Amino acid sequence: MFSQILLNGLFSSSIYCIVSLGLTLILGVMDIADFAQGGLYMVGAFIAFLTVHAWGFNFVSAICAAALFAALIGIINNLLVYQPVMKRGANSLIAALGVLLIMQNIALLVFGPDYQTFGLPFGRGQITIWSGAITIYKATLILVACLLVPGVWFFLQSTTTGKAIRAISQNKEGAAVVGIALTKISIITFAIGAALVGTAGGLVSPIYAFDAHFGADIIVKAFTIVILGGLGSIRGAVVGALIIGIGENMIAGYVSTEYSSLATFVLLIIILFVRPQGIFGSRAI
Repeated sequence: MFSQILLNGLFSSSIYCIVSLGLTLILGVMDIADFAQGGLYMVGAFIAFLTVHAWGFNFVSAICAAALFAALIGIINNLLVYQPVMKRGANSLIAALGVLLIMQNIALLVFGPDYQTFGLPFGRGQITIWSGAITIYKATLILVACLLVPGVWFFLQSTTTGKAIRAISQNKEGAAVVGIALTKISIITFAIGAALVGTAGGLVSPIYAFDAHFGADIIVKAFTIVILGGLGSIRGAVVGALIIGIGENMIAGYVSTEYSSLATFVLLIIILFVRPQGIFGSRAI
């Protein structure tokens, strides 16, 4: 039973980690608690569904389409909503919630209130690890997360754009003084963060039934992970995702599924009281 719970926890942690990476990038650079990312998670699921069923492409193309479409919406949100809001000194959190509601209502108008789902791209084949079993598709998702994390880290550490993102996250004024284009980097950051969240939504679309409100729950958990790991910390997002993902499944397996989500929010409250800066306690990416 422990092996099965651990495998389930690793799968949940992988999805949480991908979403949290996107949020960490945006929060670390722009200081925006972008709850609208929950809408992009939903958009990713619907775009993947449409790409496979309506347009007849394969699932790899569907994930690429989900990432690109989410990135485009992220850029639009940044330019048309967040940049004007921040210039006026208004509350970006309220703006983010407004964007989320708009996306949800557009999805309701376009797709209706019904849940959508489709079959696993690799079938329902399973692999056995220790005494637990996991589908080949879920194992693939864990592998994707394991590749994305070092990929994002390498991008931030080794590329010119990545170093500019890190510089802005550490000191916006100083970055501007040395000639880093803040608007350009913010657009790139939003595109990457949104693409990661859209990718996560597309990846889970064959596993969970989804509707216009899909993503509302995971985005709250992702923010809990970001706060737990430390605002703007990549390694914090990874560690936080593992704690929340495995912890939820442990509680569901040994106690009750009714308390698994509750434990996440209890942990959030405890962290805010005991260590509000998070485990790693750094805003710098």
